[in-house]
Amino acid sequence: MNLWETIRSVLGEIRHHKMRSVLTLLGIILGTLSITVMTCLLQGVVTTVWAGFADLGYDGVVLVSNRQPRDLTEAAVFARSEGLQPEDSQILLGRARAVDSVAPMDFYEDIVRRGDVERKIRITGATPSYAYVRHRVMEAGRFFNESDQQAFGRVVVLGHRLKKRLFGTENAVGQSVSLGSRRFMVIGVGKKLGNNFVNDNDFVEEMEGLYMPLSTLRKFYSGEAGPLALVAVKTRDEKRLGDLKSEVEASLAIAHRGARDFRVMNIAEEMLRARKQVDEELRSWKIVLGSIAGISLVVGGIGLMSVLLISIGERLYEIGLRKAIGATDFEVFLQFLMESVILSMLGGVLGVAGGVGITLWAGAFFPMGLPIQMDGLAIALGTALALGILYGIYPALIASRLQPVEALRSAA
Repeated sequence: MNLWETIRSVLGEIRHHKMRSVLTLLGIILGTLSITVMTCLLQGVVTTVWAGFADLGYDGVVLVSNRQPRDLTEAAVFARSEGLQPEDSQILLGRARAVDSVAPMDFYEDIVRRGDVERKIRITGATPSYAYVRHRVMEAGRFFNESDQQAFGRVVVLGHRLKKRLFGTENAVGQSVSLGSRRFMVIGVGKKLGNNFVNDNDFVEEMEGLYMPLSTLRKFYSGEAGPLALVAVKTRDEKRLGDLKSEVEASLAIAHRGARDFRVMNIAEEMLRARKQVDEELRSWKIVLGSIAGISLVVGGIGLMSVLLISIGERLYEIGLRKAIGATDFEVFLQFLMESVILSMLGGVLGVAGGVGITLWAGAFFPMGLPIQMDGLAIALGTALALGILYGIYPALIASRLQPVEALRSAA
């Protein structure tokens, strides 16, 4: 019996025993479906979570803020310093060992207007390096450049949500908005930040607000003499976060004439701890979902073996007749093993098809979609193949060892 005849035999068995076949394949279908959905879903979750972490913009970053004196002695020392200033970034870069880039920031609240629409928003004053340090990507237009910074440019970059509130579906780049009595040209629109898995109030503030050059903000709004709100310092090498923190503290102490009127927060280390925790949680989910899929497959394999054993009992005459006309033990063994593999692979294909369908449907609920993982499909089909071989060996051995006379007599 060749492969095609074997396939026809299997399909005939399925056609004549529909309910039994469905129940036999159900475990394998559920198992392979679980593997397909699990790999695609978990990869989609991993991609979305890491994209959310990237949007936070704290990878390799320490944040420096102002610190109030704790006693009169510190107050006297702090009086020698003007607090965080834009010039501190030049000192940090001038003494750079671990420092890669510096982004001084300041904030201000005002009302932005466009036509009849107005909103109270947070304005973030930043230098061109901000986009690199905080990993901010433009949805349209561009971020500030050094010319905007040096010329106190009246240009702004709108947050993702603010653009929708002021301009709707119109192109905002090249148009203008008002802040108080001043008009500013929109040169860019920020990309949406965060997702369902990673979100915080800072995302909302940024997307509901706008950015302008730090020099412009300090000249027209927050004042040029006051201290900055924050300075973000980034390193390329996350293994040197300890060195980065020490270097920032030493450089700012020199810049502030010995006054340690600042606090360095190692946000990057907190991010690394959070990433590790998420990794552990995802690993636990893989174990749980993998166990469920494994149990379904084992049950499906046992069902497959049971059905093959029942099938042998119903086909004793066929086995006896084949052996009587010359079929060898190996040929009978191969026939039943192939039937087991074909049944198992049929269940695997149906399970994978169902898993792909569920994945495509669930992908609509993920901002970045759920990509079909080809390695997951290969694992599911490979597992089905292995089950077909593993659980088909025993029934095939029983069938191949039957004596023709005994088989024909039993069938009669």
